[in-house]
Amino acid sequence: MNGSRVIAFVLIALVIGLAVGYSVSIVLPYQSSQKPSITLSPLSLNPGENYTATLTGFPANTVIYGWTVNQNPPSCFVAGTTDSHGKLVVSACAPAAAGTWPLVACDKSQTHWAVSYVTVT
Repeated sequence: MNGSRVIAFVLIALVIGLAVGYSVSIVLPYQSSQKPSITLSPLSLNPGENYTATLTGFPANTVIYGWTVNQNPPSCFVAGTTDSHGKLVVSACAPAAAGTWPLVACDKSQTHWAVSYVTVT
C-alpha cells in the first residue's frame, strides 16, 4: 500500500504541476528578450538613393508602423508585417536633403520601438 500512495502522490503532483505551468503560460505569454532594432544597408547614402532597412526583435507576425519625424506634425504609415521570427525587411528612398535623418518603427500598441539614423551626404 505504501508504494501505491507514493505513485498516487507523484501523479497528483504531476497534474498540479502541469496545471500551474499551463496557467502561467496563458497569463504570462513568452516575450522575446531581444530588443527591436533597425539595421541599414548602406549606412551612408546620396540624396534619393535606395537603401534597405532590416527590422529585427519585434514580435512575430506583427504589423509594424513607420514614423516620418522630419515633418510637422509627424505622420505614421504601415511599413509591413514581421515574419514568424519578428523580422521585416523594407526598401526605401533616402531623403532629398543632406543630413542625419531618424528612422522610427513600432508595433500598433506602441510597446516595441526601434530607432536608427540614415546619413545622407
